[in-house]
Amino acid sequence: MNGNIFMSAGVAVGIFVGLIVAFVMIKLANSNRKVKSEYDERQLRVRGDAYRYAFYTVVIWEAVLIVLAYGDFHLPVPDLALHFAGIIAGVIVLSTICIWKDAYWGLNNNRRSYGIILLVAGLFNAIPVVGRLSGAVSSDFPYVNLLCCVMLVVVGAELLLKQLADKRAERAEDDA
Repeated sequence: MNGNIFMSAGVAVGIFVGLIVAFVMIKLANSNRKVKSEYDERQLRVRGDAYRYAFYTVVIWEAVLIVLAYGDFHLPVPDLALHFAGIIAGVIVLSTICIWKDAYWGLNNNRRSYGIILLVAGLFNAIPVVGRLSGAVSSDFPYVNLLCCVMLVVVGAELLLKQLADKRAERAEDDA
């Protein structure tokens, strides 16, 4: 029982430290050194729609989990990972809509700095996954880290594809 208390305290401290680090990194990544990203009216409208679809994604995910639990159907994955997967699905829906409708980047965001932050976050999340897969770590499988890696790969790929699509459209416009 004491092991669980210490583990819970460690997770809480880790989340707290992570939030502080994220706060500082976002502040440094914005061109005006503010924590909050700034968006124009069109971006705010798109983001509002994206948040709505992301919310419904999480609600539907949780409803499916409730039905599965009620039916006494158990997946071979910890409940924490299943619930976190719903959050990740919502984040992917939100990001996808914002990326493709040009509402992902705020007016004060430094894209290069944010790209570096996403890459570093991906690497930090990949370390426990690779360690576990290679057998170097013998603890439980780091499902949450794996889900974060998947999310970061999907968002990163979409950002690259959007950048390529924008360049292609710009070239076609210049040729016309």
